[in-house]
Amino acid sequence: MKKRMELPAGIPCKRDQLRRIYKRQFEEIASLRRHIFSQLPLRQVRTVFEPGCGFGLLGKELQALTDASYTGMDIDSEILPEGNEFITGDALKDPLSADLYVSSFFFSSVDKPIKWLKKVRKYLSPGGLFAVFAEYDYTCIGELPDIGMAESIREGLEKDSIITTNGSQLDYFFQEAGFTKFAGGEVPGILQRPDRDFLDMHTENIPDELPLMSWSIVWGIWRRGAKVNR
Repeated sequence: MKKRMELPAGIPCKRDQLRRIYKRQFEEIASLRRHIFSQLPLRQVRTVFEPGCGFGLLGKELQALTDASYTGMDIDSEILPEGNEFITGDALKDPLSADLYVSSFFFSSVDKPIKWLKKVRKYLSPGGLFAVFAEYDYTCIGELPDIGMAESIREGLEKDSIITTNGSQLDYFFQEAGFTKFAGGEVPGILQRPDRDFLDMHTENIPDELPLMSWSIVWGIWRRGAKVNR
């Protein structure tokens, strides 16, 4: 749930909530990350770029698995971890050159994914890869019993400039931008009580008794293809 709009300074409680949310997400997709790492030629790549790196959880884990030069970029300087490899910037405007792009819960903040991915192709090395470790498919949230929470969540996310339909269209975006799919899939969510930190950030009128809810997670690895004339 990365938001491109930088949070105002002076509201550490919001960043504390974000930190807890990111940590939970990171822990929930641990097995999926291991699977994706096994699909990547980490010993062959020389440079890795992560747009929207947030608190650097994925970046730190990735650096322990490869000798490649890693750079993580986020628009919110207040949440970046220490280290010269983590820099402040807008990756939608200023992507960097790399052999491998990685992202996690980033595409929900990309307003024009196809246009941006076409730009990314120019910065990826020939045959370079883009690995999306996780995106929620907010279009099909499971809810039991159905009390309208799913729709409230989608409405709240959209008010916060989070695009709820991008996760379900990743294959289309990459194909139209000239990428070829290397691997990917969707991990069905498990019905459980939703994260109150997450609800508090994005919804109003939270009921005392929460329904069971589930979010499917979409992932994929795409290879930079030949030039497209679209």
